[in-house]
Amino acid sequence: MAQAKEKKTGAKAAPQQSAVAGVWPARFRNPCPGPEQKLFWLKIVIPAALICAFALSWRLWVSSRLFPLSPVGDFLPAIPYPLDVIWFGLLIGLLLAVVIIPQPRKIILIFLSFAGLLSLWDQTRWQPWFYQYLLMLTAIGLFAWKQSDSANEQALNICRLVIVCTYFWSGVQKLNANFVKETWSDITGPLFRLLPEFARKIPPFLILAIPILEILIALGLITRRFRNASVALAVGTHTFVLLMLISSRENTVVWPWNIAMVLFVVIFFWQEKETAPSKILASRNAVHVLVLLLAGVLPALSLVDLWDSYLSSALYSGNTDQAIILVSHPAMNHLPGTIHPYAREGSYWFFLDVNRWAYGELNVPAYPEPRVYRNVAKQVCRYDPAPSEIKLMIRRKPSPLTAHRDDEFYDCDHLL
Repeated sequence: MAQAKEKKTGAKAAPQQSAVAGVWPARFRNPCPGPEQKLFWLKIVIPAALICAFALSWRLWVSSRLFPLSPVGDFLPAIPYPLDVIWFGLLIGLLLAVVIIPQPRKIILIFLSFAGLLSLWDQTRWQPWFYQYLLMLTAIGLFAWKQSDSANEQALNICRLVIVCTYFWSGVQKLNANFVKETWSDITGPLFRLLPEFARKIPPFLILAIPILEILIALGLITRRFRNASVALAVGTHTFVLLMLISSRENTVVWPWNIAMVLFVVIFFWQEKETAPSKILASRNAVHVLVLLLAGVLPALSLVDLWDSYLSSALYSGNTDQAIILVSHPAMNHLPGTIHPYAREGSYWFFLDVNRWAYGELNVPAYPEPRVYRNVAKQVCRYDPAPSEIKLMIRRKPSPLTAHRDDEFYDCDHLL
């Protein structure tokens, strides 16, 4: 009788368990998600963030525009319309396929090939968020879904390394006087105008707490003990940054990146007790070594102008080169009318802000390297039959202690 009762009870319980499993698979019911679950969410978050960024900066990815392309070399042939639009549409289609296909390793590698190749035609496409996503997708495309938890963990640990390095170098780049004097007030101005006057004036040492906080977040994410606290700080930081950006209605292309970073720190680090610091920092394979070099070591060279600022997490740091193109009043008449709104009129010169022009047309900042600024100015020189009336002024990176910038001037004869 007892055995019959047990069988009867088991027969009723089995369909109940099956019904629950059918609605919500067992691998997604675990409160402590494993590598497979984390990869599932990553293959949604990264493509979704990239699609949003692509949509917000679509002119950046096509050739038919006024803001000059800056290819890595003159040997690259121009990509004509409509091939440029088809190429861009292909990237969007591949990202959608990554979201839909359960194990899209090959699709990710195809996307990386086409996206990386397209970026060679314009260095302005090397935005910090694009560079970060490519590094993370490389790790996932090479190691994930190989029917091995160790391979999945390799992919996740390389991605963790990218996130840690992004916070660390973002903080280091902001440790300068110019961030305190200019950049902080520029990015917080619209939001802080809503506060009482006494609350708007923040002592410089408190402003420097912002980059120090980013560095501490990076160090805390590596450790097991402070990992959850660092996740909470990161979430709060990105929430605050997003509020500032929304209040200013500027640089909308990084809004999705801030949301993605919140999701990344939660996916990679929240309640993550098993991943030791050595698994994140120690090189496990050639790809891990390469990413450690690109994201962790080479950014140090940007502090002495031997590596690009935007490949070193220097966005909103105040620690980048700036450029203005000086155009005389007669020469301004030869420039397309759509460029005129980005120039400020002076007594003799119009001051064409390259960064403002890039934001206005591409919805991204100009790539802040002298070689790119010179290329942009060279294209502007070609509009005027008397190019001596156009000059380029590059304001070099500010001194970390005084915020003083040295200026360099180029005329069209030199540029052309």
